[in-house]
Amino acid sequence: MPEPVLFYPLNAHYKAAEKENRQPEGILRDVSITNGPYNEPGRAYMFYGTVNSFIEFPINEALDTLLSITLMCWVQPGGQDGPLLGGNVFYPTVTIGIEYDRFFLALRYRYSRITSEVLPTGNWVHVAASYDHKTWHNSLYINGHLRLSQKFDTISLLATTAQTIRMGSDGIDHFKGKIAEMKVYDVALNEAQIQTSIRQGSCTFPVIVVSLPSPMIPLIIETPFYWKASQEVADTHFWIRFRKTASR
Repeated sequence: MPEPVLFYPLNAHYKAAEKENRQPEGILRDVSITNGPYNEPGRAYMFYGTVNSFIEFPINEALDTLLSITLMCWVQPGGQDGPLLGGNVFYPTVTIGIEYDRFFLALRYRYSRITSEVLPTGNWVHVAASYDHKTWHNSLYINGHLRLSQKFDTISLLATTAQTIRMGSDGIDHFKGKIAEMKVYDVALNEAQIQTSIRQGSCTFPVIVVSLPSPMIPLIIETPFYWKASQEVADTHFWIRFRKTASR
């Protein structure tokens, strides 16, 4: 499984910092920490749909998705379309966003694809978009499932080596809603890899396996949770499945 070249958790702990400190910390502009997917406190940023509401990320030369790219994030639309990441701060442009309540990817201004599926206002969804320079295909995914795959004309270089990238606004359109866990890869991930990447984020249902001495039955407990500093568990729901095992 490839590793992301950028990963912004966008939560109360990391704020606008890149998780592995590979890039400078982002600059917050009239945004606020809010509940994320599964209503987990402090796991997303709210964007207010104004010209001054965005996050700007300084980028050094270490980032260069020259040939292929995958961008993904969790998003809760708030009723006003706009860019999620990119805008005119990329050169040439690589942008993912929402237009006509639908998810889109735009490459180098003249290449754009949009899903037919409407993203409902107020609901969390995971969106991902990729471009594969070997096949010239771009693909759009909703909640880890392929929704559109079409062939572009050849694009020789993406070259996302601009000095800044921006989330939530491109100076013209301004997104209103919430964003969490933005990732960028320098390869075109397939559907299975995108689903793996979603599971590797913090906005998922972790699996806890409790092994008990034989001949008792081990419990597999799936639960969404977050840890406070005191190690208390909050907003916890349990799903318990039983699996038989051979006696020792």
